Amino acid sequence: MNKINLETYKLYCKYKGQAEWENDSRIRKPKDVYKGISNDFHIIDTISNNIFMIKSGLYSTELMEGMKKEIDELKIKLTDEVYGHVERNENIYPEPNKNFFQRLFK
Repeated sequence: MNKINLETYKLYCKYKGQAEWENDSRIRKPKDVYKGISNDFHIIDTISNNIFMIKSGLYSTELMEGMKKEIDELKIKLTDEVYGHVERNENIYPEPNKNFFQRLFK
């Protein structure tokens, strides 16, 4: 099983989690995505939404425990780096401009 990597997360950010071309034949699939990416987008979206709802503190303990359990089940499908970005709700597209020294130590 391949884990959702940084490249997939960049595409998720680029297309705002929407893979409309998979459900609408009138929309051409972009060249930089693979078939079935909507499933990966759905996993990222579910984790992100659950984290947001847990952090809000507006839900019952029982419901939050269910969301934490769902996160734990889906978390194994992401690399640790991607999970960190999702947890911090970071949009990494477009990539920030790096200064000279940051490019040297990539």
